[in-house]
Amino acid sequence: MWRLAEILGGLDAEGSIEMVRAGVDLVASYGYTTAQEGRASTGQVQMMQALAAQPDGLKVDVVAYPDILIDRDFILEEQSFDYENGLRVGGAKLTIDGSPQGFTAWRDKPYYAPPPQMRSDYVGYPAASPDQVFDAIDWAYENDVQILTHSNGEAASDLLLAATGAAAEKHGNDDRRSVLIHGQFLREDQVDRIKALDIFPSLFPMHTFYWGDWHRDRTVGPEAADNISPTGWVLKRGMRFSTHHDAPVAFPDSMRVLDATVTRRSRSGDIIGAAHRVDPMTALKAMTIWPAWQHFEENTKGSLEVGKLADLVVLSADPTAIDPETIDQIRVLRTIKEDEVVYDASERDEGSLLQWRPVPGRIDTGSEMLRRAALMREIPRDLSGVRRRVALRAGSGPTHGATCVSGYLFATLTPGFERAKDRLIP
Repeated sequence: MWRLAEILGGLDAEGSIEMVRAGVDLVASYGYTTAQEGRASTGQVQMMQALAAQPDGLKVDVVAYPDILIDRDFILEEQSFDYENGLRVGGAKLTIDGSPQGFTAWRDKPYYAPPPQMRSDYVGYPAASPDQVFDAIDWAYENDVQILTHSNGEAASDLLLAATGAAAEKHGNDDRRSVLIHGQFLREDQVDRIKALDIFPSLFPMHTFYWGDWHRDRTVGPEAADNISPTGWVLKRGMRFSTHHDAPVAFPDSMRVLDATVTRRSRSGDIIGAAHRVDPMTALKAMTIWPAWQHFEENTKGSLEVGKLADLVVLSADPTAIDPETIDQIRVLRTIKEDEVVYDASERDEGSLLQWRPVPGRIDTGSEMLRRAALMREIPRDLSGVRRRVALRAGSGPTHGATCVSGYLFATLTPGFERAKDRLIP
């Protein structure tokens, strides 16, 4: 696993670009015609700019959101509603806490059944201080920068809502389309406040498939688990929402996202929150016209209308006309971006790892590899013998989850991107 970090961190300019290209190919193979890079470094954006400038550059549009705590000058300079070679910087990203399945989401109450090495009153922790959160959101509102905020736990969302309320009162709140990312453990009163502040919720119902059983049994318990990614509460208030997959934490499988939003079935087959199941058409809107609005692109994308871009996907079945319990079996046959076929299933390599899908009840081996790599990164290399085995055993549970993997990849790849950009950007 240390060797994996060395390889990824040592990528040269060409290798970095090919990694970006592979990511674009992957999302295109799942039917996406617009992709979001939800937390980018300056170097990552510049790698994407270098690829986009090539004749065979980006197959789909990409909207990037650099980390607001890293390089605000770059965000101000690059933010635009207009694409250049299929790429634009849409705004900024802020991260307040960690992952619910990894017990690092910042809650307002103790976790239900945390690992034995944690205290019974453990509530997670913030990834940014209150001063950083208030300052970041105030800066975004003052400079008319769209801000996406990662918040999972109730305490994290309380902080987000307080900071957003202060910024809106100070700078106004007209059509900013600030976005809450995840909101896994939202309370219902927080949904009322989200609506009042015109925050757009981008929810993660695919969690019900991958980690629904874990939330029910370990993180929040059976009652609260039913309300993770509370699409029902959002719809009851007449609000829109989008859905997402959070790759590389999980593969960007569009039909898995759609299936989970409709059925909310876990890998064991349990239904995690029947009150939050939605019909297939609503779930489709959460992947098309509503995220188009989220990105200020509803006039050109998200629906089939005269004058909009010819961004289409051809599926093996109609999700609105089949048994909802079989939506996850639908396959993407063709992806069309502005009237050009950018993915054709008939031409794919049947053995391609890009088409791999996890099987219910089995380990997601791709995510498991990254999780183990994230764990190994935290264990000193000079630790040996019994101590290393004890450290691996102590950290091998799901406490190393989405945020750990994201942090691992961000930290591992950023140095290579920063080195490579000097060769590629004039």
